[in-house]
Amino acid sequence: MGMFLNSIVPFEEYKNLSGTRFFVDKTELIEELIQAIAVDGQRYFCITRPRRFGKSVMANMVGAFFGKAVEGKDMFASLRIACLDYCQPYLNSQNLIYIDFSRMPRDLDEMIFG
Repeated sequence: MGMFLNSIVPFEEYKNLSGTRFFVDKTELIEELIQAIAVDGQRYFCITRPRRFGKSVMANMVGAFFGKAVEGKDMFASLRIACLDYCQPYLNSQNLIYIDFSRMPRDLDEMIFG
């Protein structure tokens, strides 16, 4: 199933998407998360949307921004989040646990016991 801690997958997925013709910058969500963490002291988030509304894209964006696996300064430099100085200390500042539930084995015994 791959590497779980500081995986490069969210960064690579978001990088591939951000280079497409119809990419829409939604990094303002990161600003909202940082404010919730810094001001409100929130530690846990549940971001829900109906099917096909971009949950994976948002999760990859958040993982690419906060995760330590790959330096994302260049990728985020042209996006809205780069204009917000108080957000820059959070860039690539966290260890990231990445689990793709769409690729989980159907038999949990296989996952647990190998």
